[in-house]
Amino acid sequence: MKFNQAEFIGNQLFIKGNKSPIVVRITLIIVLLICLLIPIAITITLMSERKGPHFGIFLSFIFFWGIGFYMLRIILWNTFGREVLTFEDDKISYEADYRYFRDGKTSISTKDIEVVAVPTIDESAKLGILIFTNENQHIDTVLRVPFDKMTELAAEVNNRY
Repeated sequence: MKFNQAEFIGNQLFIKGNKSPIVVRITLIIVLLICLLIPIAITITLMSERKGPHFGIFLSFIFFWGIGFYMLRIILWNTFGREVLTFEDDKISYEADYRYFRDGKTSISTKDIEVVAVPTIDESAKLGILIFTNENQHIDTVLRVPFDKMTELAAEVNNRY
């Protein structure tokens, strides 16, 4: 079984996710295409019946393309998703990288910071996540990496700060 990988490159820690199964990604792409095409089909149908533009057409574009955008994010995360932690002298920054855009940018002060590797609920797989905490902030990683690797990473970060 192939697990997610985590590695330091310079002052950044990259936690890479595994691709989801191809069947799941194809299903999501089909749902995305349906969401993109429904408002276009509605517009063509209404225009062919010589009915003018309606407010509902604009609502259908907003609604279905909003769902489509969300589906695109899910597809990109399940295909290219990775977490990027940037270590600076006074703060640690976190962001989720979807390859074509980034999201969830947060940062935490390194003053009194503690980094802990926490095992996931499914202990048979022996995976874990990292939790960064200080007196009033916290950051949790999402992608699971083998717990031994996470323990090493937590020790290395704690040694830096």
